[in-house]
Amino acid sequence: MLLRLAGIALGVAVAWQTAVHLPLGRGYALAGPAFAVVLLLTALAAERFAPRPAATGPRSASLAARRIRDYLPVYPTWVAALGTVLLVALLTTTTAVGVADDLGRAGRAITNWCSGQLQTNTPWPGSYYSIPIIVATAACLGLAVVALQAVARRPRFDGDDGARRRAAEVIISGYGIAVLTPLAGVALAAVHGAMTIRCFDRQPGLDLALTVASLAAVGLVVFWVYLVSVLLFGRKVRA
Repeated sequence: MLLRLAGIALGVAVAWQTAVHLPLGRGYALAGPAFAVVLLLTALAAERFAPRPAATGPRSASLAARRIRDYLPVYPTWVAALGTVLLVALLTTTTAVGVADDLGRAGRAITNWCSGQLQTNTPWPGSYYSIPIIVATAACLGLAVVALQAVARRPRFDGDDGARRRAAEVIISGYGIAVLTPLAGVALAAVHGAMTIRCFDRQPGLDLALTVASLAAVGLVVFWVYLVSVLLFGRKVRA
């Protein structure tokens, strides 16, 4: 427990340093994954150093299969999985339409021709931001899988299933925060960029799309708050 709380505190510090030191908004894009990496590493360490059952008689092994899915929290897992799919889909789209900015940084701007004039907006969440985000979240996913394997495979003793489920909650919530933080930021940046370069006289239908996208971004923030609450306070888990 103390190790996980230390991981949360250290993760917040690392996320803040990442946000303020990486240039041109990259730090803010990677703050969520940076937090999650620290949290997942401490969760993995907590599993490695978890107390082992003391031998009180003849050794025996349970024949029950220990699977990761037996300990996964349902709603946080769905939120994290859906967030992963949406993040990949959104970054694929924004990367495809992004162009280089005025200093030649690939994927950091978006352009549109309106009435013979070129409209440009920057920053845009193209490849300049999407590639580091994808790499960082993939690293978080790998760490989450390794940590969940450690939860499922460590030696069992009576009454520890609740602790395993709580550990899985921490891991899934941490990974979900790694996904939803850049996803919400990318969604908001994409909405802002699309509004900036839109042609008001030729794209009236864009209002509905931007409204839906804005509401979706707000929904992402709500899910983010939910995962943070699960991380800090947990849910009612079965023993």
